[in-house]
Amino acid sequence: MARVIGQGSRLSAVRLSANRIDTLGVGSFNEKDFYANLDWLNKNQEKIEDRLFQKGKPTEFYLYDVTSSYLEGEHNELSAYGYNHDGKKGKKQIVVGLLCDDEGKPLSVEVF
Repeated sequence: MARVIGQGSRLSAVRLSANRIDTLGVGSFNEKDFYANLDWLNKNQEKIEDRLFQKGKPTEFYLYDVTSSYLEGEHNELSAYGYNHDGKKGKKQIVVGLLCDDEGKPLSVEVF
């Protein structure tokens, strides 16, 4: 929901939600709850993606795309130096891949 309302970090999403808690109707939560949810999603991502794939209708082709983003900081375990399409030299980057069915419904996402 926070990504729909506004951009920002994971922590800013929790802070934003604190101001919108009555709209969400989920009771109170804090940063620990938010990070615990992300940990659960990370642990169960493969199982969730398998179910999405199995529940989808058979298709003759899939849509796949990647995008990259450079980072200003140096301390990100997922980032690495490499060719940067944004023209930012000397910046670490991450690459994200998205797999969709032929109707554009997401089936899998991976960070490289």
